[in-house]
Amino acid sequence: MSRMKPSETRSDDDADAQPVREKAHGLYETTKTHAPTIGFAAFVALTGMTAPVAAQAGSGICGTPLADTINQAAPLIVGLLMIGGAILSYILHNASAFPKNPQAVQEIKDWRNRAAFASITTPLFALVMQLFIGFTGTDLATCVDLVPFV
Repeated sequence: MSRMKPSETRSDDDADAQPVREKAHGLYETTKTHAPTIGFAAFVALTGMTAPVAAQAGSGICGTPLADTINQAAPLIVGLLMIGGAILSYILHNASAFPKNPQAVQEIKDWRNRAAFASITTPLFALVMQLFIGFTGTDLATCVDLVPFV
């Protein structure tokens, strides 16, 4: 089957002719379209998290309730996102076999790919955040662990 432009039509019957829309798929296209949003979110998170830490240099945060809260909450959230994304992508992979409509199948597969992407990139993002905290030169980097299961 040849590729058609969005302005072209495909039909078994001329009376039912409808325009065909091509949709970009794949990791590269998804990343390319979402890169500005991801970049902005990373910038805001990095700016918001490293500026207060840098201001607390030498204040001895280790062993305080703040460090304990970070050590309990951050790995829990990252772990839930990892496991939840993996389970959701598995469920959606199996669910994509049931609909007969190709558009519904493709929509389910798109959600599956997003869930799998989130379950893979979440711990990597947490690791990068932990490295950036270490770059600030504070003692917080030695007592905070954002990445679970390591």
